[in-house]
Amino acid sequence: MKRVRNILGATLLAVLMCVPSASKAQISLDSYFNIDWQFNIPLSNNFSNGASGWGMNFEGGYYVTQSIAVGGFLNFHTNNDYFSRRTIHLSETLSMNSDQQHQMFTLPFGALVRYRFIESDFQPYVGMKLGACYSEFSNYYYIFVSDQSHWGFYMSPEVGFNYYPWANGMGFHMAIYYSFATNKCNIMSYDQSTLNNIGFRLGLAF
Repeated sequence: MKRVRNILGATLLAVLMCVPSASKAQISLDSYFNIDWQFNIPLSNNFSNGASGWGMNFEGGYYVTQSIAVGGFLNFHTNNDYFSRRTIHLSETLSMNSDQQHQMFTLPFGALVRYRFIESDFQPYVGMKLGACYSEFSNYYYIFVSDQSHWGFYMSPEVGFNYYPWANGMGFHMAIYYSFATNKCNIMSYDQSTLNNIGFRLGLAF
C-alpha cells in the first residue's frame, strides 16, 4: 500500500511538472518535457540483480541558453529477484528452509541539467540528474516478509536525444543512463551499501 501511495504521488508530481512545459508543445524550443518507459539492470546488487522494465521517468526543463537547460525529474522502478529454496538464518538460534522473492523499489527525484548539441528537429544531448532517492527493500519468504526503507543521494548521467518529426507537435525521446544512489540495505545476510544501475528510456517528447 505504501508503494501504491508513492507511485500515485510520483504521477501527480509529474503531471504538475508537465503543465508549464507541455503547454508549449514545441511551439518554441525554449522548453521540453519527456515521459518514458524505463528499463534497468542492477549492477553488483546482491539483494536484487534482476533486470526489469517496471519503471517510468518524468522530466522537464527550460533552456536558459540555446544549448543548456535546467529542470526537474522524477522516476520510479521496481526490480524483482527469485531465490530458490535454501536455509535462511533468522537469528543465532533460528533457521528456516524456504524460497524467497526479493523486491526493490526506488523513487529518485531532483534537479537536472541538459546540454543539447544542436537546436533542430533532432536534438542529441548529454545530461546529469542530481537529487534524493527513496527506496524500499522487501524479502518475502513463506508467510513472512522482512523489509526496510531508506533515503539516499542520487546521481545519474545520461546521453540521448529528442526527435520532433512533426511541426509544433509531439516527438520521441530515447536515452541511455547510469545511476548511482547511496541507499543501503541490510536484511538477513543481504548487505547492500550502494545502488548502481544501467538502463535505457523510451518515450514521448513535448
